[in-house]
Formats: sequence, structure tokens, C-alpha cells
Amino acid sequence: MQAIKQYTEVINGSIHVNLPKDFTAKRVELIILAVDGNNPDTNNFQKLLLDSPEMTDEEYQAIQEKRRHLNQWN
Repeated sequence: MQAIKQYTEVINGSIHVNLPKDFTAKRVELIILAVDGNNPDTNNFQKLLLDSPEMTDEEYQAIQEKRRHLNQWN
């Protein structure tokens, strides 16, 4: 399956998409999503990231040490 993802501006209610020369499909499915700050999915994801707990340097080092130990197993 060939897929193209690109961002473009809406001008006077229209968009223009340039397809590469090697895009050979005769029919396509268009899914148009807003990418401005009003997108609820984007806002929810940003809120999730901002509300997530942070890892201290000590916690990170402990995980790295455990990972090094486990990587020694064959």
C-alpha cells in the first residue's frame, strides 16, 4: 500500500495535493484532520504528557544498571 502524509494550508476552503510520479493508485481514500491547536486528540495527548510523572536521574540510572545486568544474559 502506498501512503502519503503531508501538511498543507487550506486556502479559500480548498487544498491542493501533489502526488509523486511513482504514485500509481487509480483510487485513493482521503482523511482530512485539523492540525491546529483546536484538535481534541492533540490536546488530550499534550495533557497526558504534561500530567505524566517525571523520572529522577537516580531512577534512570537504576533502570540503566538493571538493563546492563540483564543484557549480560545469553
